Amino acid sequence: MPDTSPLRPEDPPRLGDYRLDGRLGVGGQGVVFLGVGASGGPVAVKLLHARVDDTSARRAFAREIEAVRRVAPFCTAQVLDADLDGDRPYIVSEYVDGPSLREHVTAAGPRTGGDLDRVAVGTATALAAIHRAGVVHRDFKPGNVLLGSDGLRVVDFGISRLADATATTGSPIGTPAYIAPEQLKGRPAGPAADVFCWALTLVYAASGRHAYTADTHAAVMARILYGTPDLGPLNGLLKDLVVACLAADPADRPDAGQVLSALLDRSPGRPGPAAQDPAAPGPIASGSTARPRREPEDTLPGARLDAGRADASAGHAGTGGRRRGRARVVVLVASLAALVAVGVAWVLIAGGPRRLDGTWTGIARYPSAGRVFPVEIRLAAPARMRWGADLHCSGRLTPASRPGGVLVLTLDQVKGDACYAGSVSITWRGESAADFAVTREGEQDARYSGSLTRTN
Repeated sequence: MPDTSPLRPEDPPRLGDYRLDGRLGVGGQGVVFLGVGASGGPVAVKLLHARVDDTSARRAFAREIEAVRRVAPFCTAQVLDADLDGDRPYIVSEYVDGPSLREHVTAAGPRTGGDLDRVAVGTATALAAIHRAGVVHRDFKPGNVLLGSDGLRVVDFGISRLADATATTGSPIGTPAYIAPEQLKGRPAGPAADVFCWALTLVYAASGRHAYTADTHAAVMARILYGTPDLGPLNGLLKDLVVACLAADPADRPDAGQVLSALLDRSPGRPGPAAQDPAAPGPIASGSTARPRREPEDTLPGARLDAGRADASAGHAGTGGRRRGRARVVVLVASLAALVAVGVAWVLIAGGPRRLDGTWTGIARYPSAGRVFPVEIRLAAPARMRWGADLHCSGRLTPASRPGGVLVLTLDQVKGDACYAGSVSITWRGESAADFAVTREGEQDARYSGSLTRTN
């Protein structure tokens, strides 16, 4: 059960129909009390810190209610009641019987192994649901992650903002150690700012300390802008995801859905990025930002495509030199040109037909440039690829004939600053996941790679 402190003399004994039994915490907007409703069950009652005539604070309270009600109920404490018009405005929400992540780490120490994985997946799931509802939390941190007996919840939407509302700039909003660099520069905080704070939260869960520490708030903010984060004991896929999410440019960070996909894609027996050779590029695990492994071009993974048929034996190596674990992959296509021009391909994997056309999105790692950025590949007429910050690069994809056992496409007619033509190699891992690698034209060592998830 969360720590509860006694009521203070200035605290009301009741708010509306709710008896107040103790304090659960204090935030910038108000005090949260442990309350008891008419049914006798516990509730959380948040009393607004505001004057009777403070209309802006009441509007912010109303926005919090709307934000919480938009979000899927499994990932936050739902609003049960509210009074925004009285002398003492308050919100009543579900009571989550469990400590915050901050309290738990303080009492029991950092999370490790499967416990840390559960925190990573649970928080990424909640954040993906929050963003899908069109809400930006803007104060994602360990203190706002509650470890309830029925699952993890993200709470305190007091400074959240609806994505369809007008963005605001100005002074940074949030906890100093959990503010994205764009906020410190006075720019609007979008979903990418929450992803940045998700990474900081995971660092805290794994190490028990903030990724950016200093003696003063100003020094903390300076370290976020110009310093290097302390990632503690994080390694493998979790470390690589955190590094990607802490990119200085919000456009270079994966979104919450891509982070979740990468976490869920790590299957038993499949080594994470930490097991790969860090010295050279190549395809990497889904969503991972690990340095990929270089492979000879004639041994890249995947099914060999011919004009009317394709065949891949069990002897083909998997991504990063690893065996996929499938005995046989048979790919049937009318022609490689039809895949791009018509956007229709059927793959028989373990006996089942699967379509490969549509739009595929993911994140790429460019080791030699030290960059991470989003990628979108459209395998439907007209086949196109977009990549880079804000997907500002674009180019046409056309079939190419090269050995190597992968689908190879030529990337040309490229537009955008510092954007280059080249070749794209794609290896599917089922109907909704794929690995890719891009080699710049005429520069075999200029290569970036990553993973893709089918979005439609």
